[in-house]
Amino acid sequence: MIKGDFLNKMSIRWVVALKEEAKAILDYYKMVLVNEKTLYPIYKNVEETHWLTISGIGRHNSAASTSYLYTISHAPKWTSWINIGIAGSGKGDYGSVCLVDKIFNQNSNITYPATMPKSNLPKMSLVTTDMPILDYSSKELIDMEGSAFFDIASKLTSKEFICIMKIISDGPRDDIKQLTKLKIIQLVRSNLSKISEVVSYYENLSENENQIIAKPDIFYKISSNWHFSLTQFYQLENLIRRLDVFCVNEDIMELIKHCKNSSSVINALNSKIENSKIDWSDV
Repeated sequence: MIKGDFLNKMSIRWVVALKEEAKAILDYYKMVLVNEKTLYPIYKNVEETHWLTISGIGRHNSAASTSYLYTISHAPKWTSWINIGIAGSGKGDYGSVCLVDKIFNQNSNITYPATMPKSNLPKMSLVTTDMPILDYSSKELIDMEGSAFFDIASKLTSKEFICIMKIISDGPRDDIKQLTKLKIIQLVRSNLSKISEVVSYYENLSENENQIIAKPDIFYKISSNWHFSLTQFYQLENLIRRLDVFCVNEDIMELIKHCKNSSSVINALNSKIENSKIDWSDV
């Protein structure tokens, strides 16, 4: 049976490196731990519209946890992916949250998020490194996860559904050695209203995309009564959309009510379409 993975109107997935960076977000969106034995900690809210994983530090962890969250949460096509965390900066103000509009990785490859939400937040470029950098002079933002998150997320969805936000935690005037767990929690919490405004944009983007590609109600009614393979699942969706042109739902259900299995359902719907085609040679 195909489960109702597609029924939620919007879908948000968070990838956060540190528990301290995640705490205020988990509280705000009412997410709780799903299972203590997962490879990476996974949290979700009751509605299952927001999911979050704590990746740990580094590009490898960020890439692996993003893929893991995608699999564990069955993230649908319309999911918006968000990475947020602290970052060093040579040019920004301590404590301010920024949107990333350009990403450099260790090999100087450059990527650009496709679109940006309308926001008063400053937009800065991000350099992702494998080791902490204490020379901030030429860098707008520095972290150890952003480029890897973006590389994986862009394979899972369109770039317009990916967001990276960074909160400036250290720089030339703010020694990283003075950064504590409590300060990290406070930095995120103090920016929650600004963060939530950006997240609202991605929630709406996700919901709108869901409405565009949402399946007809009868699709779920049929898929809950027979067991469909993945291939049949896509065949069923295609057939329902074609039948919708000239059949009402009641007629479709009447047509298949005596079907014993999914194959007979597919065959019955195919036959209906074939028998309903117009023979233009007689016109």
